[in-house]
Amino acid sequence: MSGTKRVHYIDNLRWMTVFLLVLYHAAMAYNTWGELNYIFFSEVPAIISIVTFIAPWFMPLLFLLAGMSTYYSLSKRSAGEFLRERVVRLGIPFLFGILVITPILSLIADITVNGDDHNYFSHYEIYFTYFTDLTGYDGGFTFGHLWFIFVLLLYSVCACGIIKAGAALFGEGKRGTGRAGLIVAAILLSLLAVATYEVKLIGKPLIMYFCMYLLGYCITSIDAKGEASSAPTTTGSTQVPAQSQPSATKEPERKSLVGKLAKAKWILVALFLVSSVADVVLFHFVEGYDTLNTVCSYLSFVTGVPALLALGHDYLDRTSAFAAYNSKISYVFYIVHFPVVVLTQYYLDRAGVGYILNFVLTLLIAYPATYGLCVLIEKTKNVRVLFGLKKKD
Repeated sequence: MSGTKRVHYIDNLRWMTVFLLVLYHAAMAYNTWGELNYIFFSEVPAIISIVTFIAPWFMPLLFLLAGMSTYYSLSKRSAGEFLRERVVRLGIPFLFGILVITPILSLIADITVNGDDHNYFSHYEIYFTYFTDLTGYDGGFTFGHLWFIFVLLLYSVCACGIIKAGAALFGEGKRGTGRAGLIVAAILLSLLAVATYEVKLIGKPLIMYFCMYLLGYCITSIDAKGEASSAPTTTGSTQVPAQSQPSATKEPERKSLVGKLAKAKWILVALFLVSSVADVVLFHFVEGYDTLNTVCSYLSFVTGVPALLALGHDYLDRTSAFAAYNSKISYVFYIVHFPVVVLTQYYLDRAGVGYILNFVLTLLIAYPATYGLCVLIEKTKNVRVLFGLKKKD
């Protein structure tokens, strides 16, 4: 694994996880814990169980993958170039989204929750003058789902400084020392992530997410340093023949943390599924086991992220034109999916569609509609940059 080689399972896991969000946000309209959401229908435990199953691990996994990608991005860019790229890829879409995308969510909430009768443009005055809890569930200003992009931009800036300081502290030029320091950092970050799993700042476990981001960077750095240290030695300009060191081609896999993790993937998958199903059952269908429910939620997080990472390593480290395109538009998909979901639910409800059928039809409509919108944006020269894509020549 070189500093610039594309690791396909990271890309594939990212777009697959992002694509789950249509399902996730469609189900939120049926939550059983009293959250208003931008549109709410009725408490349906069977549907909202989808959210309970996904919630412990999917955002931590996205931040971990973002951290892993950061290693490769920094390996071919200076810190300044990396930060400029982050501003273009994340900062511009965030600002555009706040101006154009999230007002749609706030408008639907204003109509369905408050009963107000506004159109998109007349709601603008309310949106930019009504500040409450920033959820937008009351029709006020909100970051909506774009909080992820904003936080990722902040993490990128903070991580640059931490990575540079860590390189100086652990000896970037000394492979053994640098790798040992990264291993220690990875262990500490893992422990801190678990410890802060339920620590919320502005409603989000931001400390845990930052730990996952840095952990992703550490994991990829450790693997890269391990492969570099196990590369065949050279004498002058001639590489020592492979047959004289038969273990050389096996060494990278042996030293890969993710490769080692993959050897225990089925144990991790079993623990992940058992804890996640138990979490769903105890939260929605069985009362009186709150402590056990919390333990299962923690276990779903602790086993789910490595289980999915291991499965990705073994089965998704390949690409195709379809997968590469999905990876390319994954951030666009993230930005546009939520208003598509909410608008679909709203107009189906106005058409008199029942709550359960609304959920099914929303999935059938919102997935192709979101994907089609992504394709249109990707092909539109002067619009694509607003969604974080490079401008076409």
